[in-house]
Amino acid sequence: MESETTASGKPVNLIQIVAHSNCKSGSWVVTKAVYEDFKDHIAAQGPVASMPPEKPAAHAVDAGGETPPKRKRRANSRSATETKTSGISADSPTRDKNLDTSKLQAFYDQYAPGSAPEKILIFLKFLIDELGIEKPNTDQVYTCFLDVREKPPQAFAQAFRDTSSKKGFIDLKSSEDITITTKGNNHFEFDLKRKNAE
Repeated sequence: MESETTASGKPVNLIQIVAHSNCKSGSWVVTKAVYEDFKDHIAAQGPVASMPPEKPAAHAVDAGGETPPKRKRRANSRSATETKTSGISADSPTRDKNLDTSKLQAFYDQYAPGSAPEKILIFLKFLIDELGIEKPNTDQVYTCFLDVREKPPQAFAQAFRDTSSKKGFIDLKSSEDITITTKGNNHFEFDLKRKNAE
């Protein structure tokens, strides 16, 4: 009697044979004899290598019969080398004691920001336009939050990612390479609420 095995080595037809013999004759002896015969047949074949079941293709096959190459993941914007070499990380910001924020409060008080991205935008404008820092870092923005007595966002690094990806106000290449986008400049110049305009 020939039978096939599954990838795990279990007989495919054993259940069908047992069920069939039980239904027709109800005889346990016939079922046991068939099982013993099948077991001896499998043992004679030797061990069966276990193979994982085939999975359906994750992506479609193109007209040429070839599967397209897998898309590569983007590199994580928070690289380990970035934080090791510079010591600046948006995940654990620290106060920049060398930053001159003496004019920050007057600059900040002109605006009525409604969200963390708007506050970040205001602080970056101050750092770039007023202090002449070409590429401010996250520690300098954190210092601005503290010096105007605004509570920094709890998820500080995520606030920068949101300001970049959701609002589009900044281009965040790293914790030390942040620039204001055209959209951010336009929002600052035309859409950001000013206190004297209320």
